[in-house]
Amino acid sequence: MRISTGMLYQTGVRTIQDQTTQMLHTQQQVATGRRIVAPSDDPIASARALEISQAQSLNSTFQTNQGSAKDSLNLLENKLYAVEDIITHTRTRAVEAGNGSYSDSEWGAIAIDIRASFDSLLGLANSQNGNGEYMFSGYQADVKPYVGNINGVSFQGDQGQRTLQVSPSRIMSVSNSGSEVFNDVKAPQGEFFAVPGNPNGGTGYVASTQTTGTYTGTQYLVSWDGTNYNVTDRATGAAVTSQTGPTLSFGNVQLEMAGTPSVGDVFEVGPSADVFKMYTNLTRALENPSSNGVSGAISQAITGMDQSLDQVLTVHASVGSRMLEVNTLEDVGSDLDVQYADTLSRLQDVDYAQAVSDLSLQQTYLQASQQSFLKITNLSLFNYLG
Repeated sequence: MRISTGMLYQTGVRTIQDQTTQMLHTQQQVATGRRIVAPSDDPIASARALEISQAQSLNSTFQTNQGSAKDSLNLLENKLYAVEDIITHTRTRAVEAGNGSYSDSEWGAIAIDIRASFDSLLGLANSQNGNGEYMFSGYQADVKPYVGNINGVSFQGDQGQRTLQVSPSRIMSVSNSGSEVFNDVKAPQGEFFAVPGNPNGGTGYVASTQTTGTYTGTQYLVSWDGTNYNVTDRATGAAVTSQTGPTLSFGNVQLEMAGTPSVGDVFEVGPSADVFKMYTNLTRALENPSSNGVSGAISQAITGMDQSLDQVLTVHASVGSRMLEVNTLEDVGSDLDVQYADTLSRLQDVDYAQAVSDLSLQQTYLQASQQSFLKITNLSLFNYLG
């Protein structure tokens, strides 16, 4: 076989280029710390590493959401603690007001404290988080949930719960609507609440309540027309009775009305009521005691505070359960993060000892190729002529 000078040069250059390419590839591995510099280095491992990286990124997103959920629930828990303290304080003051030896001025002093507690409770119900969102307004985060004063408060929010996805299979509520905390406080089984409606212009209130038979849970509206109290079924709007008062009897319930209602004022009777209306009824009773005293209104207020506290504690327990779940998910997320990092390291990271050894060997090969190429290219018959 004849070997031309051109073939010698081509073979030598190709060998040097191959050795240089291999050495540069190894240098990239050492410089980046990655075994896979390009997907073609290991297509299977490269595809698997991409899947793991995507899973790791998704897990990082869930960890961020878990932190946000934890912050929201912590803030919610703090507000609920404050609500519980206020309701407990109000109950204590109501029990104190039940002292039959108290004078009107002493009841008035307690009423001032009850008003202050009402204002504090209303402020908590309108609490905002660090983003300026109202915490108890449901989905309507930019809407102030409770509007009004001691004479009447209306709920402007909805019953929605804001959520965050904290794991691939878990979407968690990070808020509770005010309707769960402050509205629809349930009376004990077989009993009812009777409170002023929203808003009433007069100072009328319900001085006492009692059942005269089995109360079935029907809701009633009692409106004052200046002469009579007109009772209607709240669900159907049907008229039930019209009585002059102050004692009203209908549907196995009996009410003792007091104070000075304005024409058009409405009172609500039913198996539930919101806590703010309970404050209104108690305050009016203490500020304008009836001839029979305030014991009936105080008794209803104490029951209302007990039921309100139970409702808040139920929500609080739910918040605590979610906080515990978030803590567990954070632990799981941290473990997954470590596992993903370990898997990626095994798939992608270079073995430095092996890479440095290969680089040294490839440098030797390259130098040998260069030296041999020089010697071969110096071979010529002209060196022997002369």
